[in-house]
Formats: sequence, structure tokens, C-alpha cells
Amino acid sequence: MISSPATEAGEGEGAILPTWTAVDSGNVRTQRELMENMRKDGWNVEYHRIPISPDRPIEDNYLDAYVRVIKETDPLSTALVFNCGMGAVIDRGLEDPYAAKSVGSKSGLSTPSGRAQTPTNVKILQALEQASAQQDMNRSLLRITYILQQELDKKNSQSAIELLLTRPSLLESLRKAHMGNYGIILSLLGCLEHGIKAKKLVDKVIDACDHVVNLKEDIFTNRVRYSLTTAVDDREREKYLNKAVKSLEKYFFAIAFANYIELQDDFKQSFTDWLKSRTEIWTQQGDLTIAGGQILGDEYSDHVVKNRSGIILREGTLLKSDQWLSRSTHVAHGVRGAINFRNIPGTNIYALGQPTLEAIDEVVNRVHHAHPEASKIMWICLREEPIVYVNGAPYCLRRERFSLRNMKDYGGISATRLEMLEERLKEDVVNEVNAFGGRLLLHTETPDGSVVPIWEEVDPENVMVLKEVMAERRHVDDGVELSYARIPITAERPPDFTDLSELIEVMIRCNTSEVPIIINCQLGRGRSTLTAVILLLIKRWLAKATRVRDPSTPGPLQRSITASSIKSADAVVPRHTQRHSYQIINNLLRVIRKGPMVKQAVDDAIDQCSEVFNLREAIEEARSRAEQATDERQRRLHAHRGLQNLRRYFELIIFQAYLQSTEPDTMQTHESFESFVKDRPVIKTFEKELLQEDLNTLKPLERVDVVEGMALPDEVRKVVANRSGSILSASTILKSDFFSNLQKMSLPERIEGAPNFRRVPLTLRLVPAPASSPGSDGHDNFDFVAAREDRWVCGCGMPTVDGLRRALQRVNAHPEGTNMVYWTSLREEPVIYIAGRPHVLRLLDKPLENVEATGVTTAVVEAMEESLKRDVLREVREGQGRILLHDEVEERPGVFSIIPIWEDVEEKDIMTPRDVYELMVKEGYKVDYDRVAVTDEQAPLPGALSQLLMRVRTGLQSGQTVDFVFNCQMGRGRTTTGMVTACLIATTMTWEHEREDALRDEDQNTNVLEQYDSMDGPSEEEAYLQGEYKVILQLVGVLSHGKLAKRLTDRAIDQMQDVQNLRKAIYDYKLKVEACEKGSAKHRKLMDIGVNYL
Repeated sequence: MISSPATEAGEGEGAILPTWTAVDSGNVRTQRELMENMRKDGWNVEYHRIPISPDRPIEDNYLDAYVRVIKETDPLSTALVFNCGMGAVIDRGLEDPYAAKSVGSKSGLSTPSGRAQTPTNVKILQALEQASAQQDMNRSLLRITYILQQELDKKNSQSAIELLLTRPSLLESLRKAHMGNYGIILSLLGCLEHGIKAKKLVDKVIDACDHVVNLKEDIFTNRVRYSLTTAVDDREREKYLNKAVKSLEKYFFAIAFANYIELQDDFKQSFTDWLKSRTEIWTQQGDLTIAGGQILGDEYSDHVVKNRSGIILREGTLLKSDQWLSRSTHVAHGVRGAINFRNIPGTNIYALGQPTLEAIDEVVNRVHHAHPEASKIMWICLREEPIVYVNGAPYCLRRERFSLRNMKDYGGISATRLEMLEERLKEDVVNEVNAFGGRLLLHTETPDGSVVPIWEEVDPENVMVLKEVMAERRHVDDGVELSYARIPITAERPPDFTDLSELIEVMIRCNTSEVPIIINCQLGRGRSTLTAVILLLIKRWLAKATRVRDPSTPGPLQRSITASSIKSADAVVPRHTQRHSYQIINNLLRVIRKGPMVKQAVDDAIDQCSEVFNLREAIEEARSRAEQATDERQRRLHAHRGLQNLRRYFELIIFQAYLQSTEPDTMQTHESFESFVKDRPVIKTFEKELLQEDLNTLKPLERVDVVEGMALPDEVRKVVANRSGSILSASTILKSDFFSNLQKMSLPERIEGAPNFRRVPLTLRLVPAPASSPGSDGHDNFDFVAAREDRWVCGCGMPTVDGLRRALQRVNAHPEGTNMVYWTSLREEPVIYIAGRPHVLRLLDKPLENVEATGVTTAVVEAMEESLKRDVLREVREGQGRILLHDEVEERPGVFSIIPIWEDVEEKDIMTPRDVYELMVKEGYKVDYDRVAVTDEQAPLPGALSQLLMRVRTGLQSGQTVDFVFNCQMGRGRTTTGMVTACLIATTMTWEHEREDALRDEDQNTNVLEQYDSMDGPSEEEAYLQGEYKVILQLVGVLSHGKLAKRLTDRAIDQMQDVQNLRKAIYDYKLKVEACEKGSAKHRKLMDIGVNYL
């Protein structure tokens, strides 16, 4: 018979040689036949076969098979013999495992639960335990030194003893590992009833059975080999790691099995069933196979990381591979080592992830061949994180515990500063290479997302920074230059003002039609795609500016080569996604010029750059995942990601609005993008919504389409959903400004169509204060009362056209009247008059709330109203003279509903507020109209107060008999604020200094706060009603004429209190807040309003 046994190393390691052997039929038997024949021959042997493959997981039932065989035996009279193929799984080429060991002899196994005689003296037992523990530790230290020396001899000139003596913390970590104290094992012990006892038993069994292999040392040895193997031998590293994980898995289940044996009396429950009933143990078993590298740890690598001492590569930092192949998208003409490399269709813009050195050369060559006429290629790196190239591959700096996240230390860093940090990082890397004898500890990512250490052989000359890499490649070919720029942009955030300015400058410096542009970020997705969109918008902006007329050829304007080289998105990439809009985007579009056109330009650019990443799709995907998430943490994570992308979309629209308002040839004299945004504080108001982390912000505005075979949608819903104006857009309505309970019944007079009209004297005058007057503190001898009645201030809600006529007649400003009226509207929200009645723009889902745009200017509001007028006129024409309006009705006391109303109107019935007042002037009414935009239930901004100051001052200095009229929506909050402001301005302009000096008390140094320390009982309410809040009293104390200013303001408030008294309103909200559950949504809302009033 021919057989093929393995030979010894002398014939070649692992060689298989044919061998002839003489046999007869009686000598060929199965193992069972062999055992049965031995039994017939009188041997007392019982044979069982439990088939187990080398890779079979230990939890897969075979321990139960052992139990079934062993549980009936008597351990004192039965010998157990186990056999497999070799008696152990060992590596070839190692020393003979069967050789006799010199580390003492073992006469048997003593178990904690055995029949050993219990010592009568507790101290003797403790001493024995301590001696045993010390012996175990000494043996562990010797074995660590031995194993480490065996492996270091192959990899490093440094001896194990030198290494351990100089690094005691490393020795301690290795000792814990050799003793089996892994994180997953310690976690298991915490789940077991007698975990520590079970582990001690297993450890003694392992040591007693280690003639061939020691399970704990098998884990340890493979881990050491894994740590010391370089990245070049990646398959070897993976092999060592897998062996270590499998051995750890056996160790894990051996301890669990020992605890199972300890708890079982009759073994009716199998080990498998017991294990699965213990969910906390079974779950940890899953962690073993998922993240073996992390659970095993790597003491030596951890030690190196913790003891780094560079300036940049310091303690707790890693150099992690920048190549995330798992995040690569399939692209048409990819480049190896440059993930997501692609050309933006129809342009000379290219984008990619962080490339290797070979990939840089390949990308530059491809771009050069695609544009042979170009004399320069522009490369822009967008990375904000420090990068260093090692052996031709990029590595970035990361924190040890956050190895999958970019470091936030360098947010907003300049390019110059960043490149200086990279130079220092390079020095640190070179120093570490020299310290470890030409080896460098790097980290890479496994397919399952684990970050694992690798050692790589490195020549210091192969350590480079990106600036050096690009400098070496400056000359691409004869007459072709590679130009390089670094514009650091923070990941997952929109570019800041500086970034955008630098991008504009780079594009202007380049002849963008001639110079190809390559941009890279880390993955070639987010930042590179966003920047590609920005560059495309800038290119189109520059192209529009280069339109010229050929003087020799009369005719229409023609584009230059620059302009014609840019194709539209429709010509290059068909629209493949629905172009959703969002309420916050529509709010923004209303306050910028030609909002819908701006959004279309941005959407076109996004679609043209969408091969790898589409910003709008990313918003929708994040919203969908957030809505489907069952875990609150995951829901917040996806919502945050969606809002980040929505903010990018928001910023792109603002940037395009800026480009639209600026000519490139006036850049030096025109406002910057930063000043463009800061001069429009309304943008900040909208941005605050994006910071609220509200998932509703991500809900798109849906249109209603009529599809064949589908039931026709409700007519009203269809009209509202499909509105497409720049102001009257999807999901907006026109709601009547009049509603039930608008008129305050206690007012002395009423004017139909001008709700809450009242007229009071404009100014106050100084008078001696009675000793008992409210608010008198005994130190002020004067007060204020209404002055002469030839100057008046009026207030009302938003009037109808006829109500405006009646109000002007009431104040004697009709065509035959003698008064001049300075009418100031304080409305911030866009209003349109339809058939003589005012209507305000509202959101369909918030019909009772104003569309806030805090900080919007008068010019912008009135421009919005002009656009709204155009939208309404277009809808009237499309509806053949009909327009859909909404009104508020009271169904029953205190219950209101919004109902749709179709109104037949003519085009001349559609007017803006300014149109209405110009009509009044044409009819002969004496009215001067202006608009000061103030947000409802908020304090006026300083700019608005400055406008009011100029307006009242102008009226008082006009020399005419004037009335000042203020209106808001209801004639309540903002109107009263305007009236109080006018009173303060007029009173101070007519101040009687001589009278003040005569009445002033000489003691001006009394501490205001001292008079209000004891406020309890009934006096507390009176003090609050007099406005004596802590912050107000502190303000009074720091102002030059604080007490006088408060007294005057209080009397002005009292003078104008027919509809609202500000101090009483503050106190009312204070009581409401105190009555609410703290932290509830209602509590926060009332608190905000109360604080705004204060």
C-alpha cells in the first residue's frame, strides 16, 4: 500500500513523500473496529466518537456531547483519554511539544471544590493562597520574558529584558494579558455567579494540561506575533489575529462551562440551552467574533501610543490610514489609490478622495491628456486635518479613542498654520522611526470597521508632507505647471466666509476656462462635492460677466469662449431626483432677490456634481432614517446629519444670492460675502431654526399631482400645495388680518376698519411729585403728567382701505383738514391688500403664527410685498379672476378655525400697503407713510429704534401740526411700543431743564437696590407691577440718570396703556410661567415671551 506521511524538516518543511508499506486485509481497520477488538481481547475500554472540525465553534453543542459521556463516570476509577489528529493544534517548525518540561513536575490537579482536607487555621490557608498567587505571578513573568524574547529575536535587536525594565507599564499590561485578564473575560466574570472561582479552576486545568499547548499562552503568543508583524505581511497578521481570537473564544467558553458544571446537579438542562438562556453571556460571545482585535487589545501598541512625546504626534494620538476603500463609490473611470475620482460633467473640474503618491501622478497625467492645451493645472486640497505621507500612502492624525472621527482641535485653522503643523508632524514621525529602528506604528481599518495597529518598515526619506509632494510635481511636462493651494474646510459643515473668499480669489486668478481644477477631500464625497458646486456657481458667475459685444459684428450680445465653455446642467446631467424644497428654504427665498431663480441655479449645480454625492438626496435619506429609527440616539444622529446637510443647502443659496448681486469687476469695491450676510440679520433668524435639531425642519414641502386613475385631490389642498411663486410658494396661504375678538371693547372710541384705534397726548411734562405717589421713593421731588393737547400719538391695528380713510378723517388729515399724519407701520410680515382688506402670508401648518424674519429691513419687506403682489396677480389670472383666501371664524366661544374662501377680484384690487398710502395721497389725504419692520412680541432691534427716532424727530421739526400714528397687526404690542417710543422722544426733545433743576432733590447718591431688598407679602406684587425687577434696578443703578429714565418710561407706559401696559404684561407672564410645569414646551414658550417683554 502506498501512503504519504509528512517528513521531518530534513527533507523540507512539511514535504509529503510517497511510502510503500506491506499490509494484509486483517491490518486495515476503522478506529471503532480497532477499539472493539481491544475490548474483545480483554481491555476495559469504552469508545465514543464526537466528530469536531478544527474550526468548529466551541458553543456548537460538542461540550454537551462531552457531558453526556462523562457525567456517568467515576473520576476516581476511570481514566479519560481524548484524541484528535495530532493531540494539539501547533505550528510546524517549533520545538518538540512532547519533550519533557523542566518547570517542575505535576502530580495531579487540586481543585477548589475537590476533596482536599480543609485547613483548620484560616491564616495558614491565606498564606498558602498568597504563596500560590505569587508563584503564578512569578511563573507568568518568566513566561512573558521567554515568549517576548523568542519573538523579538526575529524582529528587533532589543532584548525582552531591556524592553520590560525600561517600560514597567508595558510589563504590567502584558502580565494582565498572560494571566487571562482580557476585557471580555472580566466582563464575563461579572455575569457569572462564581466567576472568579470558575476562572481559577479553568486556569489550573489549562496549566495542568499544557504539555503540548497552553491555551492562555496561545492567545498571548499570537497576539505578540500579530503586534510585531509589519503591514507588508498582512495575511500573516490576519492569521495570527484569527488564531488569537479562536483561542480566546475557547477560553471564554471554558470559563462559562466551568460555571455551568458548578451549578448543575442532574444536567437536565444542556450547556447550549443554559448559555442561550443567559442572554448577557450570549451577547458577549457575539462581540468576540465581531471585534476580536479590539477585545484582545495590543499592549505593546497601546504602550507606544500612550508614550508618544512629539509636538503633534503626542500621547494618545494615532496615524490612521486615510484610504477608506469601503466608502468608495463606483465611478466610470476610477484611479487606483484615489477613491471617488471623477470629472464633473461638462466642466474641467475634477474631484477625488485623498490619493496615494502613485494616484496623484496618474490623476495629473489623465487631466493633462484630457486638456492638452492647458498650461497650468490647479490642485486644491480641502483637508483641515494634518496629513503625512508614509511609504507613498496618506495617514491622518486621530485621537486614540475617537479613531474614526476627525480631530476638532484644528477647526477653522488657516492653510499656513496647518502646513506648519504638518511639518512638525513629519519631524515627530521621523523621530519615532529612528527610535524604533526603522519601524513605525500605524493604524488601519478592517472591513468590519475596527481600527487595528500595524508596524511598517519605513525609511525617513519616505516620510513627506503634502506641500513637498506637490512641490516635487510642480513641472508636469514641458510648459505645464501644477499649481497647488490648501483651503482647509471643516468636515460636515458649510465653508466659512474665509473659505469662500479664497475660492473666489483662486477662480479669479485662474483663467477658469483654460485651467483644469482638481479638488480633494478625505473621501471625495462631502467637502469635494460641495466645493465642486461652489466652483461651478463661481464659474457661471464669471462666465456671465465675460459677455461681450463684438464691435465688428452688430447684433445681440455674444458670449466669450469662457462663457460658452460651461454647459448647463440640463444639457449634461438629466434631472434624476425630485427637487424638494423645505419651509426654511422657502422662508429664505422670500427675502432674497429672485429667490426661485437662485434656488434653481443651485439645484442645477448640485445635480451636475451628483455622481458620488447629491446634497438634496442626502437630506432626504437622513430624514427617512431618522423617522424609521427606533433608538432615540440613532434618531438624533440621523436628524443632526440631515440638518447639517440642509444647512449646507441653505448656505449655498445665500452664496448664489450674493453672486447674483455682485459684479466680478467690482469685487475690490463691492461688499464681501461676509458683509453681505451680516447686513441681513434676517438670515441669522432663519439659521437659528437649523440649530434647534427639530426633525420637522427636514420635512419637504410636497406638491399634489393629478395622476390618471387617481382620485382628484381636494381643490383647496391642490391650489395651496402647488403654489410656486417667489413669496406665495408651496404650503403658504393668504389669511385675513381681521379676526374675532380683535377689537378691545373698553376703548372710548371705535373706528370701523381701524381696530383698537386710540388717540392720546404725545408728550409728558414735569410736575412736583406728591409724597404718596406710586413709585415715589422719597428722594425724587418730581413726576410726569400729560402735556398740552396739541400734539397727539395714535395707535391701531392693520386698517382696511376704508378704515384708513376714516382714521385719517378722525385726526383731521382729510383733504380739507389741517393736520399732517406721520403714519408708521411696524409690520415685519409681508401684507397684501385684496379687495380693500389686508391679508398676511402664513404657513399652512401654522396659520395663526406670523412668519418671523427678525432683522429683516424695510426695503426687503417691501420688496417681498411687491413680489407677493406679482404672485397674487398671476394666480388671479390663472384662476380667471378668482383667488383663494383664508379667514378665521369662531365656531364656538374660544374655538377658532381657518376656512378657505374663494374671492372674485379685479387686478386693480391687489395692492401693497405702500400702494394703499400712495392712493390716499392721490386722494388728497395728508399722510406721510413709512415702514419700520419689528418682530411681533420681541424687543425692537437698535436699528428699528434708530429709524423711529429719526422719523419722530423729523415730524416734530417739520413745523407742521402733526399726529403720529403707529400700527401693527392688532394694534396691541408693537403699536404700544411705538407710541411709548414716540412719547419718550418727544418728551426729551422738549425737556425743561430749568424746571428739572428746581425740582431735583440734592441727594442723588442713594443706592437704588437698598430700597427693594425686603419685598414680601402684599408689597411684592406692587413692586413687580412698578417694574422693580432685579435686572431693571441694576440697570437703573449703572445709568447716569437711571431713576429719572425709569420714572419717565413708566409714565409713558401708563400714558399709552389703553390696550396694553408693558409692566403688567411682564407680571402676567411671570405668574403664567410660575404656574406651568418647569421644562415643558409651554413653560419655555411663556418664558421666552415674558423675557422678551422684560
